[in-house]
Parts: sequence; C-alpha cells; structure tokens
Amino acid sequence: MTTRFVIPTIAVLACAVFVTACEVASAPSKACIEAARLYAEALDADKSSPDGEKAADNSIRKQALAALEERKEALCPQ
Repeated sequence: MTTRFVIPTIAVLACAVFVTACEVASAPSKACIEAARLYAEALDADKSSPDGEKAADNSIRKQALAALEERKEALCPQ
C-alpha cells in the first residue's frame, strides 16, 4: 500500500523539480500536478498488473492510459 503511494508521489515531485530546473517562467499548476499524479498512478498500476491484464493486452486500459496522457499533455506546459 505504501509503495503504491510513494512511487507516484516521487514521480510527481521529480517532474516538478525537473520543470523548475529547466527554468520555466511559472511553476506547474495544481491541475497539471494532479494530472501528472493520476497518469503516474495509472502507469504504476499497469506495471504491477498481472500478465494478460496490462494495457498492451486490454483495449479499455489502453484507452484510459491514452486519455490520462492527453489530459496531462493538455494541462502541463511543454
């Protein structure tokens, strides 16, 4: 349970540090951080799912991951 929380949180913090280190004029918005967190959690859940239930094998999961990635791309500045 703790690992499922810690890994996505570290990923979000690393993303925020990376964006800040790249000298972006403004910090990421709360919506951007939330979208990145949700995407990281979905990737972690997909990684830890058993074979046959991964996004590569399941079209619904693949669509959900794609939707979360699109949301993250839309909300986070490049």
